[in-house]
Amino acid sequence: MNSETFESLKKKFEIPDRVKLMMDQDGLIKVVAESDHSTAEIYLKGAHVTSFQQKGEKLLLFMSPSAKMPRGNMLHGGIPLCFPWFGNRDGEKLSHGFARNSIWDLVETKGKSDGAVELTFQLPSDVLREAGWAPVEVLYRVTVEKKLQLELIVNNTTSLPFSYEECFHSYFLVGDINQVTVHGLKGLTYLDKNEDFAAKQELRDELPIVGETNSVYLHSTAPIEIHDHSLQRTIRIEKEHSRSTVVWNPWSKKAKEIADFGPDDYQHMLCVESGNVKEYALTVPPGETSTMKVQLSYVKDSD
Repeated sequence: MNSETFESLKKKFEIPDRVKLMMDQDGLIKVVAESDHSTAEIYLKGAHVTSFQQKGEKLLLFMSPSAKMPRGNMLHGGIPLCFPWFGNRDGEKLSHGFARNSIWDLVETKGKSDGAVELTFQLPSDVLREAGWAPVEVLYRVTVEKKLQLELIVNNTTSLPFSYEECFHSYFLVGDINQVTVHGLKGLTYLDKNEDFAAKQELRDELPIVGETNSVYLHSTAPIEIHDHSLQRTIRIEKEHSRSTVVWNPWSKKAKEIADFGPDDYQHMLCVESGNVKEYALTVPPGETSTMKVQLSYVKDSD
């Protein structure tokens, strides 16, 4: 993107003391939003949220400090946006869809009366069309307040049903993975990718992470909490119109196989991902809209 286009974007979308557009050292544009309670950074590439932080508190999201891949490729960390498929897809080179590798359009910035900041991004229809998908309208609305609110909106403007998977691949920062438990999954069926997607039932109130974990929980609609005893805080995930939760940590062996991961990064991150994947893939009829909404927040355990 040339500097003239960048300057026109700044002129159109910046809001004094609320929204600022910046270009990083690799020429990638990011939007920095500051609300009364928190700050966030979102790249146009992938509409990738790379940072969220309540004022005076630690970061919510993990970004690997050990990145080795050339920039221009989005890194592991933050909240990659998986769309229109999740995981690997037959005949496709990319995992988790093409949205996370595409440049999104910034279409609206708004400072709200309650002190929040609202940003809206759109996946260009040409990206969908060139990938062989119907050019539906795909919007991503990020609201920065004390909580971080994410909404993926798919408006089927075509004449045929549109089917897809979606997932917010959220990487949360934790102090020590050995002192973390996940709550809110008891009683659910999950597919264990480490055992060829074998179906199991979650029997634990408190799920510890004690090794490589890659599980897709089905019909997961209730709030989920991550209790981080090392950082002495609780991360809360609330969602609407999401029926899947993925829990992932590569652990030590797999972490060494990830190009932009340090060998010890797995100790300080946990992915708890909200979406609609596998048998919960969505189909939106012509003329209708589907919206998945997720709110992320965190509090000190003493609060």
